[in-house]
Amino acid sequence: MTDTHDQFRGLIVTAHPDPQSATAATARAVADGFRDGGFAVVDQYDIVADGFDATFRIDDLAAYRDGDSPLPEEVRAQQLRLEQYDALAIVFPVYWWTLPGALKGWIDRVFTRGWAYNDRGPEVELAAPKRLYFFGIGATDAATYREHGYLDGMQAQLVDGLAGYMGAEDSELVLLYDGESRHQEKHEAREEAARTAAAVIARRAGRSEDAA
Repeated sequence: MTDTHDQFRGLIVTAHPDPQSATAATARAVADGFRDGGFAVVDQYDIVADGFDATFRIDDLAAYRDGDSPLPEEVRAQQLRLEQYDALAIVFPVYWWTLPGALKGWIDRVFTRGWAYNDRGPEVELAAPKRLYFFGIGATDAATYREHGYLDGMQAQLVDGLAGYMGAEDSELVLLYDGESRHQEKHEAREEAARTAAAVIARRAGRSEDAA
């Protein structure tokens, strides 16, 4: 959307019914990190609070099958919202080693052919933001994710699969831990880690923009 790093706009996306949750606190930390790293504007948006229906319906299917069928109005409104930003950060609690249903359904509906990706015909200019970051919050510790290969699986699905298929200029999965800990210091450590990682991402975006 913008041409220079000092004008970068970032959007933090969540889908959580509890505004006092670990997810909400982590999202605020990511927003702070983006600002620390130089993003000029950072906003937050929660799908659940907005009332967006993440259920994929017959009109979504019609638009997918036939490029001439119009997108549902609420889907196009979401796309227009996202087009105002250079970078998206999706902050989520890990459900069954992936995104919660509301976020997955939001992506299914909103990240449409011809807007987020193109797998037909000649090249088209895609309007979706090309910097896409995932901040997952695991309930347990890092050892569990490494031992069973869950981290590699999530990386393949979200970064290599989703963002890669979109042709994202930059994407990363930041996996955070101890989301269900009863110890406040662990929540504080997670939030600090999220803020630090977001600042690094923002600075990296600035360096790549300067190099261009």
